[in-house]
Amino acid sequence: MFELLPRIGVLLPDGAGTLRFGMDEDAAQKTLARLGQVRGEAVPDAPWALTVVCGDLELTAVPGGIDRSGRQPTDPLLANVILRRARSSLPMAAHDTLPPVWWSPAAVPVVLDDIDLFGYPATEVLEALGDDRYPGLRLRPVVPGGYTHEVRLERPPRNGDRAGTGADEPVLADYEHMWTTGRNAWQLERTSSGYLIVLKGEQPMDVLICHDTLADQIIARMIAAGVEIVAG
Repeated sequence: MFELLPRIGVLLPDGAGTLRFGMDEDAAQKTLARLGQVRGEAVPDAPWALTVVCGDLELTAVPGGIDRSGRQPTDPLLANVILRRARSSLPMAAHDTLPPVWWSPAAVPVVLDDIDLFGYPATEVLEALGDDRYPGLRLRPVVPGGYTHEVRLERPPRNGDRAGTGADEPVLADYEHMWTTGRNAWQLERTSSGYLIVLKGEQPMDVLICHDTLADQIIARMIAAGVEIVAG
């Protein structure tokens, strides 16, 4: 069982220890090696990335990226942990083509606050987590009835990092019409990395929501409400 520890990292299964935010590449590799063979990954804007497979899940550890302004050096310390269903383990529905759809729970639990994030359909998991879940947690949305297939836990902002005050935070209720009274005006476009929210019309318009947690919540509710899903 993996246990997500917000602001700390991830407690690994089988007594392998804790993968902690702030580790350097060597420390992260030594910790992950207790689970199995570690492979390097090429991730844009990251100085390193390491992946290990554990059962039907794979874990990728990634540091902070590169400041695109060029004013700050690359952050080499662990800042993101991504858990996803290992592609070789994915059950493929007979009617599906790429991308594959996850229709069953993972064999290896990934737990946050006693909730198995991969053990129940994604809409049920989001409902159980509530609207005030840890802002560094992201769940990749799936089709109706589907299970979560990717979870990301991010390091909280450190001293000097930009952090919102909360005064201007968007409110989920402001978007309720998108999955209730006005849901027929919207559709979700399925892409290889998730969903785009699209306003229908003669010239359909993609709607970008810069608040990641809010976007996840909106998309999950649109899926649960039966908003039209189209192929990207």
